[in-house]
Amino acid sequence: MEEHLSDAVSELRQAIGEVNVIDAAAEIARRTRDISLWNRRGAAVVYPGSAQEVARVMQIASRHRLAVWPFSMGKNWGYGATMPYRDGALIMVLERLNRIIEVNQELAYAVIEPGVTQKQLNDHLKSANIPLWVDCTDSTPQGSIIGNALERGVGYTRYWDHFGHLCGLEVVLAGGEIIRTGGGPANSLTWNTYKWGTGPYIDGLFSQANFGIVTKAGIWLMPEPQAFNCFICELHDETRLSPLVDALRRLALDGILPANVHIVSDLLFTAQIMPYPYNLLEGGTYLSADARSKLRDRLRIAPWTVTGGLYGTRVQVRAMRRAVSAALRAFGNVRFIDDRKLRFLDRMTAIWNRTRNFPLLPDLFARLSNSSLEKAQAIPHVYPILKGIPGEYIVRFAYFKSRGPRPVSDVDPARDGAGMLWVAALSPLTGKHTGRLLELCEPIFHKHGFDLSLAFLMVNARSVMALMQIFFDKENAAEGQRALALYDEVIHATAKAGFPQYRTSVAFSDRIMEEAPELQRTLDAMRRAIDPYNLIAPGRYGVGLNNENSGIR
Repeated sequence: MEEHLSDAVSELRQAIGEVNVIDAAAEIARRTRDISLWNRRGAAVVYPGSAQEVARVMQIASRHRLAVWPFSMGKNWGYGATMPYRDGALIMVLERLNRIIEVNQELAYAVIEPGVTQKQLNDHLKSANIPLWVDCTDSTPQGSIIGNALERGVGYTRYWDHFGHLCGLEVVLAGGEIIRTGGGPANSLTWNTYKWGTGPYIDGLFSQANFGIVTKAGIWLMPEPQAFNCFICELHDETRLSPLVDALRRLALDGILPANVHIVSDLLFTAQIMPYPYNLLEGGTYLSADARSKLRDRLRIAPWTVTGGLYGTRVQVRAMRRAVSAALRAFGNVRFIDDRKLRFLDRMTAIWNRTRNFPLLPDLFARLSNSSLEKAQAIPHVYPILKGIPGEYIVRFAYFKSRGPRPVSDVDPARDGAGMLWVAALSPLTGKHTGRLLELCEPIFHKHGFDLSLAFLMVNARSVMALMQIFFDKENAAEGQRALALYDEVIHATAKAGFPQYRTSVAFSDRIMEEAPELQRTLDAMRRAIDPYNLIAPGRYGVGLNNENSGIR
């Protein structure tokens, strides 16, 4: 096998360049690390620079029956990053495919490659004074737009559904053939404007799957609105979470909240603004209800905080404000922030920071603003993300249980040894179902010695995602093992109760299709026709796990 791999590596170096093929074990480990505890290692890492080079890599892999795991930028922290399902595969990172090929201002779309990051496209639009926004996540600005969309990632604006706003894909298949989805002629004028194309719609085969490698895509952009407001509602009475969820659903179904709304727990809010409060554990492994209450009082945060954006004309946003205020004020104070109020908040927090060591002044500021300094400093970082401007502030919550410092910039939790796993479960957008999900998950978290940290993300007007974080100290081996046990139990418990996964990790690939064997057999049959040697990411999302004629995995 080693000789077999050596021949393939030599051919790859000739095909895409010596410096673009890495096979030193230490360097592979550095480039494929994650904040999770799973440990999978590829045989080599390759960096093709064009669709044609991707095709050549696949042709070489086909000759040598070598499995290839493609990634856009490899920033999928907490889900496995750039790890294959099994050791020994070729890791393909597409960061050199980083061209912004076109921005069509009139029709509000761009055509980009998978190495184009959220920051890169946003900077391009701003520098060219193009009045279009790219919806972004609250993860790293260096994350791939296409990569996140193919994982069905979500953002904040009216264009929060990232896969839903892809239109027209260029894809390299396992044998090296390059195709375009959408049918129609090669010079189709609607390739990036009409999502369904002509004939069967197959774009979904390349989302959370392994039927091909996307090397180019159209992405619809949001025209800059005339007006924008951020709204914040703090729910202090935990028993009223269910009716709050129902109120948000009604607003969404009425079209008043077309954008994504986040309902953030106190612990996740805490993780965004400070390190883990180990001093409050009192001999336990997770915070008691009393400790969390004291922490909320000190930080002046609520058990649940609702945030969202309002977009449109000035008249539309004023009407939305009235409707949101009327629907939510029964649950807590509703605040609206625009650019002018944000500038005022920036000035106030700057003064607060400069006078924080003066007697009485910090307490006076806290009383006047009903906020802590830590909480007040978070808002200016969240606000731009709702306008499609990526930042590094929020992703720093991955360092919550890290014993090391939390960087202000150049945030890379995988490099810095932070520990966190994601659990993402889908639920109908009703208070009854979200309440049932919380009642199911919290005892499991406590059983394994962890706090339940989560945010509810409205993924449409009828569904919500419960995005849970399992924070752990990577230097504590016993805690890491408990984290893995918790992950397995909560994944199985939520699925059994009817809450499917929105997205899964590399390590759970062998179990994701357990409840859908007929679908798995159908997908495997389709895959055998498209990828007969089972080369592209075998086993990803359960597809190709049981195929014969598999490549080296």
